[in-house]
Amino acid sequence: MRVILFLSLILPVIVNAQINRSAIEFAKDNILEYITTKLFKGNLYKPFSYSELKPWEDKNAGITSLIEHKFEITEIQTNTGKKTSIQKPYTFTFYFNEKMKIVRAETYYSN
Repeated sequence: MRVILFLSLILPVIVNAQINRSAIEFAKDNILEYITTKLFKGNLYKPFSYSELKPWEDKNAGITSLIEHKFEITEIQTNTGKKTSIQKPYTFTFYFNEKMKIVRAETYYSN
């Protein structure tokens, strides 16, 4: 009897944690693809941190959640025949719809 009571209390917590984790992992995969294929093609991408997936409601834009992501892009620049690499840190906020597709991305460059 105690086992059934314990499982009935802990099972909803486990299921909710797994669903949230899966959504965060799916969001991270979408962010990686978005950055490397649409924003910074051909540049090196180094992720630093992700915030938690936060609920956000904007019915007009179809946005249901957002996540903040800090990363660094390495750009190769050629000056007088020498190639130099420059690392630029960025902070992006990605907005997702209910299917975890990126609807909008906002950023600012930070030194």
